[in-house]
Amino acid sequence: MKFKKIIKNTIIFATMMLVIGVYTAPVISKAGDDVWYGASFDFDGHEKYLPSQFKYTSSSVWMSCTDKDIDGSYYYARVNAVNVSDNPVDVSHGYEYYFDVNETHTMLNWVYEEHYNKATVKCTGYSVDDYHGAWFGGYWNPDI
Repeated sequence: MKFKKIIKNTIIFATMMLVIGVYTAPVISKAGDDVWYGASFDFDGHEKYLPSQFKYTSSSVWMSCTDKDIDGSYYYARVNAVNVSDNPVDVSHGYEYYFDVNETHTMLNWVYEEHYNKATVKCTGYSVDDYHGAWFGGYWNPDI
């Protein structure tokens, strides 16, 4: 009798997990059309807007700095929308994020809520050489 109850509870639990998996998988996979990493980027440490990407949800923007070439250099990043004229529009509401090597952030933004469909990230380097700059590299994804 006890064995039958264990089998019954195991089948019920497995069925519940299957139903949960079926309903959550499409939500997770539809967030972006690129791989999880999103788009790779690099910039020379001077102010730069990264190439724009389509944004499909009201989610945060994910960014990770994976490389740099000058010790002590770092950058700040904020999310901007891109209007129909391909000009950046600040929709960060003042949120700006510090990045150094191995820094990853989910950045708040209002691209989707303010009715834009493209996002870009404005990166500004600090403690960089005035002439040569400093090289930074990493990944960003507009929808997580």
